[in-house]
Amino acid sequence: MIKKILFHNFLVVYRVSNWIRKHFTHTGLLFLSGAVAAGVFGIDTRQTLAYQIFALLSCILVVAFITAFIFRSKFNLTRILPAYGTVGEKLQYKIILSGQARTYENITMMDELASEKPVYNEFLNIRDKLDSKRNIFDRLIGYPRMVSLIHQKRGAFIKPVEIDRIPAGENTETRIELTPVRRGYLHFDHTFVGKTDPFGLFRKLIRVIHPGSLLILPKCYDIPEIRLPGKRKYQHGGMNLASSVGDSEEFFSLREYRPGDPMRSIHWRSYAKKGEPVVKEYQDEYFSRIGMVLDTFIENDPDYIFEDAVSVAASVFLTNKQKDSLLDLLFVNNKSYRFTTGRGLAGIESAMEILACVQPANEENFNELGQLILDHINETSGFILILLGWDKKRQELVRELRLLKVPVLVIVISKLETLPSIPDDPMHDRKDYFWTVRAGEIEQSLQKIMH
Repeated sequence: MIKKILFHNFLVVYRVSNWIRKHFTHTGLLFLSGAVAAGVFGIDTRQTLAYQIFALLSCILVVAFITAFIFRSKFNLTRILPAYGTVGEKLQYKIILSGQARTYENITMMDELASEKPVYNEFLNIRDKLDSKRNIFDRLIGYPRMVSLIHQKRGAFIKPVEIDRIPAGENTETRIELTPVRRGYLHFDHTFVGKTDPFGLFRKLIRVIHPGSLLILPKCYDIPEIRLPGKRKYQHGGMNLASSVGDSEEFFSLREYRPGDPMRSIHWRSYAKKGEPVVKEYQDEYFSRIGMVLDTFIENDPDYIFEDAVSVAASVFLTNKQKDSLLDLLFVNNKSYRFTTGRGLAGIESAMEILACVQPANEENFNELGQLILDHINETSGFILILLGWDKKRQELVRELRLLKVPVLVIVISKLETLPSIPDDPMHDRKDYFWTVRAGEIEQSLQKIMH
């Protein structure tokens, strides 16, 4: 009950502090803090003269507040975004401002992202990896976790921009700096154009609504090129089947008609030339096809372990893209998914977009992932398994694949730097194809593997 009361109070405190930060300049915040402090110490007017400071600062702030609201104008804004961004890497985009009726000076521009309000269960279950660096009071009360949750749902930090002068009737191009803190789509909602009062204490903000979206890709790392010792497999239907719905094979040559050949195989143009039926002959197609399996069942693990797993998966895609083979992405969410890239099919960009938006599974049913793998095992040369742990059910999956003589590379994302030894380890004889990557230290772990 206490935590629920704290949660609602935290929301109120955050909204008020956010409003103050947006509307008051740094000097204005200094004046406001001074007025509050003087008001506290000046309650007893017979013991101190602090009430005079309070009265003076309050009058200045009231005048600043009133004069700021003289600002009136209509602006047209155009946001020009890049194709995509990457988690943790700063990027810049442009906003073109036009339509102002007069010249303005000392303008502040604040671009805003849309975000959902956190709910109590999210606050209760969030496990912030920055908690270990906070003091005991902050960890116990939880307000920094609330702020971190709000920022995570919003998706990025956008730096306000100060514009010295906006000429009347002219287009003004402004560069905005954005730092993404999560993957997926960022949804822009509106932009504030602010003008300070003559004292430079308070801003009047004009809200201009112009929505937009930007895809943020997972953070990627340098990763060794992966070569599984698998053989080429027969792909029923050839490449046409891999890229479309149907059951066609790779065209090989033309030959004379034989009794029993299907009518759909007749090459009608050659038939018209020769006057005799000619049919198209196909050949079976064999090529390498690697399945990359992303474990989405986080169970009781912190969310950042899953985020690290997605980053590793994206790194594998970028490092191991090959034109002469297929790379399948397999995972389970509300249903089973298999997405194929390579050999003229969807490009790596589409796979990265999927990885940018993939979410943990809502229900624990790890057997669905095993079934998805078995459904496609006959046409797959080998599997790269990115697992969120090394428990019995995951070991059994690997053991079953090895018994079926399927080459596998196992990448375990773990909170531990080294996993404890287990009896009957399914990868005991192939330690070079078993990588342990420590969550939160992905780059360091991969560097050790590479060297």
